[in-house]
Amino acid sequence: MKMLIELNDELIQDDGGNIEEMWTEIDEIFARADCTKNVIDNRTVMYESLPGKDTFIGDMFIISSGLYELPWFEDYANKLTVFENKGDDSAPLEEIDGLAIIKKYKHFS
Repeated sequence: MKMLIELNDELIQDDGGNIEEMWTEIDEIFARADCTKNVIDNRTVMYESLPGKDTFIGDMFIISSGLYELPWFEDYANKLTVFENKGDDSAPLEEIDGLAIIKKYKHFS
């Protein structure tokens, strides 16, 4: 599983937010699922679970619920794309719009 996250750094700066603190909060969520981090640029990061890991569903729950609980995430995230193959490393990665899912469920709560 991989997750690409892009934050709207211009909006964060305009609102007086601290993008480094936001990335730290996101990093802590992914650290609980033992994901690696690959910084693409100052607003985009790819997180990846360890290959062959058996706890895919548990990791997805940890990550999704953690991002869902960040009060600012929906407002400042431009993109949350999930690339997953349901734990089958031989299967191709499927692309899922994770941000749309988070927004959908936030509006129900």
